[in-house]
Amino acid sequence: MARSDHALHRARAAYERAHVASALRGVAIAVAITLVALALHRTTGRVTWLLAATLGATLATLGWRGGAWRRGALAGVLAGLPPLVAPAVMFALGHGGQCPSCAIGPTLPCLITCAGTSALVGALVGYAATRDGSPARFALAAIASAALTGLLGCTTTGLGGAIGVVVGLAAGGVTGWAVAGRLAQAAR
Repeated sequence: MARSDHALHRARAAYERAHVASALRGVAIAVAITLVALALHRTTGRVTWLLAATLGATLATLGWRGGAWRRGALAGVLAGLPPLVAPAVMFALGHGGQCPSCAIGPTLPCLITCAGTSALVGALVGYAATRDGSPARFALAAIASAALTGLLGCTTTGLGGAIGVVVGLAAGGVTGWAVAGRLAQAAR
């Protein structure tokens, strides 16, 4: 019995180490995304730090949980990158630098960019969720991490941009589920 107990203990320790390592990777990803957001949008307000801490805690928790939660979190981070980067790219191309009104209030082009990119990636996340073995867990993890990632950039435009990210991801995710459901029914 002693050998089997020792083997079980070693297997359990390896299992826990793998989950802790995955959680630490989630924190490292959140730190990297926060640095990108700070460089692109030059915001250091309390809301930015709150979102960064929430993203770090969310990615660590979902990474530690594993399975569909971990897969959804990674998909969500990738889906949250366009709303994070697109407003900065749009203003760099349109105005030759950072938008001067970002600190003052939201601008219509930025709101449209945040909402549009969020709806597009939300539809992709919804479709990817239907193809996963545990679609509800995948979708919840993906939408949470995508919203937090996108909000790091879109909060610079104020509440309107933040609402655009959340509504776009929710509406796009529902659209992705609907489209994938119809495709599955048509294939029968």
